[in-house]
Amino acid sequence: MAVEEIPQISPIIRHRTSHLGRAVPRREDRSALLGQSQYVADIRLPGMVEVAFVRSGEPHALIRSIDTSPAEQIEGVVKVVTAHDLDGVEQFPHFIEYNQPVDQFPLARDRVRYVGSPYAAVVAMDRYVAEDAVNLVAAATDFEPLPTVTTIDQALAEDAPLLYEGWPDNRLTTALIENPAVDRAFEEADHTFSETYTSQRQTGLPIETRGVVAALREGQLTVWTSNQSPHIARTTIALVLGVPEPEVRVIAPAMGGGFGPKCHVYPEEIVVPWLAMTLNRPVRWVEDRAEHLVSSVHARDQRHDVEIAYDDDGTIRGIRVHSIGNVGSGEIFMPGTAPTFVTGGSISGAYELPNIEIQTTCVVTNKTPSGAYRGFGIPEAALVRERIIDRVALLTGVDRVELRRRLVLREDQLPFRMPAGGIVDSGSHARSFERGLEMAEPLLTDARERYADDPDVRVGIGYANYVEPTAPTYHLTTGFWAGYDSATLRVDGDGKARVSLGLAAIGQGAETTAASVVAEALSLQPSDVTVVMGDTERSPYGLGAWGSRGAIVMSGSILMAADRLLEKARRIAAHMLEAGDEDIVQDVVLRDGFFFVEEDPDQRVGWPEVATAAWARTVDLPEGMEPGLESSGYYDPSDLEHTADEAGRLNAAATWANGTHIAIVSVRLSTGEIKIEDYVVVHDCGRMLHPGLVEGQVHGGVAQGIAGSLYEHLQYDSDTARPQFASFLEYLVPTCAEIPKLTLDHFESYAPHMPLGVKGAGEGGTIGGPAAITGAVSDALAEFGVFVTATPITPVTIRAALRPTGSGEAS
Repeated sequence: MAVEEIPQISPIIRHRTSHLGRAVPRREDRSALLGQSQYVADIRLPGMVEVAFVRSGEPHALIRSIDTSPAEQIEGVVKVVTAHDLDGVEQFPHFIEYNQPVDQFPLARDRVRYVGSPYAAVVAMDRYVAEDAVNLVAAATDFEPLPTVTTIDQALAEDAPLLYEGWPDNRLTTALIENPAVDRAFEEADHTFSETYTSQRQTGLPIETRGVVAALREGQLTVWTSNQSPHIARTTIALVLGVPEPEVRVIAPAMGGGFGPKCHVYPEEIVVPWLAMTLNRPVRWVEDRAEHLVSSVHARDQRHDVEIAYDDDGTIRGIRVHSIGNVGSGEIFMPGTAPTFVTGGSISGAYELPNIEIQTTCVVTNKTPSGAYRGFGIPEAALVRERIIDRVALLTGVDRVELRRRLVLREDQLPFRMPAGGIVDSGSHARSFERGLEMAEPLLTDARERYADDPDVRVGIGYANYVEPTAPTYHLTTGFWAGYDSATLRVDGDGKARVSLGLAAIGQGAETTAASVVAEALSLQPSDVTVVMGDTERSPYGLGAWGSRGAIVMSGSILMAADRLLEKARRIAAHMLEAGDEDIVQDVVLRDGFFFVEEDPDQRVGWPEVATAAWARTVDLPEGMEPGLESSGYYDPSDLEHTADEAGRLNAAATWANGTHIAIVSVRLSTGEIKIEDYVVVHDCGRMLHPGLVEGQVHGGVAQGIAGSLYEHLQYDSDTARPQFASFLEYLVPTCAEIPKLTLDHFESYAPHMPLGVKGAGEGGTIGGPAAITGAVSDALAEFGVFVTATPITPVTIRAALRPTGSGEAS
């Protein structure tokens, strides 16, 4: 994209003080702190009834019969439905051609494929009655159990039970990015080795679980849902229900966190609206935490089989990696295959590792479907990459830091094309690493001194350098949507602005940022700006909040709309200033909300006068100008690629943020206890529009990265595919007591082709944790030959690795 085509602040603006780059107060917090935010569970409508879903307790079984009559006889039960009652309802769409068709229906029809699969729904006057009826339906369901598939190895076995009839095997999808140079590298290298790295199954844990309310109002179906993409949800609901899209309105009210699981469109978002239409009364469903653990998407369940070719001096000549994702039953829209592809596409990360061959496979099993979670495959890639570098350093005796210094990208190498096709346009990769080392050195010294007299404790340090794809294409994830977003901007007669966004607010500070960008673009104060999001009737079609895209697509669309609006406002102001001559119009500028000609700043008109002329006193408009002062912008990042080339490569992100994570840990030998003593982050997301919001994103992300490194694990019985978790007693979630003080610094490498030079910041904090912490634990226990190859790292795995009969690998 040419520089002049990149949306920027209009040159007519003459700012005294910028609103960008300042930690202005968050606008979103007041209602939440005062308890005034309205979440889905707070919505109460006259005549509303409650829904509870009957979920399979069998991991794999045929449904022989369902007797709903005992439940229907309970006082207060309104209706019980199964899949065969859903008249007019279609399957979820199948848009990704290279995936096997899953043919997902909102309720399981003849077969269940995981514990938690919904196969019936009960409507009752209150939730308590509905839950009682659910138990009766479950007890009156006749299942014929089928053989189960739990692990990746089981799914790939030649004699594996098939989850889907008509498939040749349990591979949902598979792809290979070949690189002929890799074969030569392996032939010429001094040495090779093979290893396997594993990321465990996790899930996102928003404070607010999912929920749906639906009501039919004057012929329009209104759906309130805790979904990160309201317009995509509306399109999908309309498709599956067979309802014209204009007759569906989706509202995403206040949301208690998203983190990725709420990007998907779930069966409940179809069944609840269908019930509201069928019963002609409002219907509500709110997920409880036990349901969330088995019915909202899981993530991260990946295995990576790698082969490495290297020389005696530590040069990494070639890498072959086969990333295999366990995507559960696959019954989710959008499919959960994309994170594994993103892992493969990001294996090289912030390093010059040109000779990589990437194979990606996703297999279906009898686990809960997998999907989006913060990081979306990048933490898994970072774990693989940093473990490879540490293993080569260990085998050759080359210092781990020096090896990374050789490999990390330098500014004179940018833009840099990654082996999988991503274009790293800018960044501070080498500088961030050096700054991180500088910050970590005194902290490491302090930690070693702290335990110098304790023979039971060892201290170690681990490193991770990463790139974060931001504002990515959605086409690989959905097979349908792409990467643009939208804004409609209006200035009303009082001179105040209103911006409606296709984005959604999920707690990331989007309202605050949008108000600041509009204020900057129109020379107003942020308090003069009203922001509307999350309502398909009040905002333009957009793709929502995911992929660390908000700041980029929001800024681009707002600035495009503002540029068009300003051009008209400028002509109105020139006419009112009696400066209508075309040459003089170009001399009109805007500062602090007032238009004037630079040579005569005392004669001026403000936004209220200009907007009043546009909307009300249209007699004051220039002759032939149409009324109104409103414009829309649809920003589609120009460098974003949506389909791969013949070799399977593409630039799937508009721009790439980067950073360095360094973890310092202590390990107590007698118990296996791991404590994170210090954690260093150097973060670069381009221009920071709001430093406070960026820091909040990093802190929250680091907490989730630590959770995945040491605590959270959705474990299944490998023989039966039954979940071994039902609550937070089994699924360990760290509290603030387990999260260390963060030492944080920033660089701002402006993105050359992005509006305002911004990059995304939503996931960088999550990416480096598993890689840095596994490296630190391995360093702490290096004298015992321990090398961590899997997460989570627990006291049990540490003690097993330290036993005399242990393999030395904590996995």
